[in-house]
Amino acid sequence: MSDIQSITILGSTGSIGESTLDVIARHNQYKVFALSANTSVEKLVQQCAKFNPRYAVMVDKTAAQQLKIRLASVASETQVLSSSSALLDIASHEEVDMVMAAIVGAAGLEPTLAAVQQGKKILLANKEALVMAGDLFMEALVNSDS
Repeated sequence: MSDIQSITILGSTGSIGESTLDVIARHNQYKVFALSANTSVEKLVQQCAKFNPRYAVMVDKTAAQQLKIRLASVASETQVLSSSSALLDIASHEEVDMVMAAIVGAAGLEPTLAAVQQGKKILLANKEALVMAGDLFMEALVNSDS
């Protein structure tokens, strides 16, 4: 088994997401599996070019289309997805070891909960998930395999 841990970053273009990527860039023990953003196409293009994630999710469909076009011009192999269900997929994917939950507000609740339910390590950068649904998270932790 590899010592390299695979990470999904929900909200990679925000300050917490960017700081997380800075830490990842300094250490060889992490690989970026997926990145997500709402509408920050240019930042996500730069992040994809540098970290080459398997997936990039843009919640905004128009932004996702722009991202696909921009990534094609930099010959990225990153697959672009667009939908809130895609956030659930990248947070709970079997190849993901940990999830940085840096999406502001309620938008990050479902994907973070999906990650917890699959036994992923959660790096929680906002309190909203626990304030709104702390009982659900605690129950999911108890019921997960880890």
